[in-house]
Amino acid sequence: MPVTRAYLALGSNQGDRLRQLQAALDSLACNELSIIQVSPVYENRALGMGEAEDFLNAIAEIDTSLSPINLLDRCLDVEAELGRVRGEEWAPRTIDLDLITYGQKVIKHPRLCLPHPRLFERDFVVHPLNDIAADLVICGQRVSDMAQALPIDELTLTDYCLHF
Repeated sequence: MPVTRAYLALGSNQGDRLRQLQAALDSLACNELSIIQVSPVYENRALGMGEAEDFLNAIAEIDTSLSPINLLDRCLDVEAELGRVRGEEWAPRTIDLDLITYGQKVIKHPRLCLPHPRLFERDFVVHPLNDIAADLVICGQRVSDMAQALPIDELTLTDYCLHF
């Protein structure tokens, strides 16, 4: 399969959040997936989770020869390796890996919708994505324009760094 540029959102709000993000990056890298760059790490409120700890979030730009569904499965495998237990939709999590885009593909599949259906509403995705791919066009919109139109709501740039 040809190599495709994709973007993954990483988030954690349980345990050692930064270590979880780093472990996810380390586990994702394989023969079929290489990490090109990673955004700065942001901290934001835990939406709809009551008193849960805040999230750390970042975006990884990757090149992959995995199909979209195989990439989703790879992300789910890494989440399981890092102790993610899927239960309620709005529950705290050790790690959350979301496929945001896969090339310019638009996919409507029972397991995967691309681009990510809530991308345009999430400051914790759009702003880190803007840091590494401002000129990327998704559904006819430049990421920089999305970031300019989407207010930052309790989103803070941290001093944390992820390595790849």
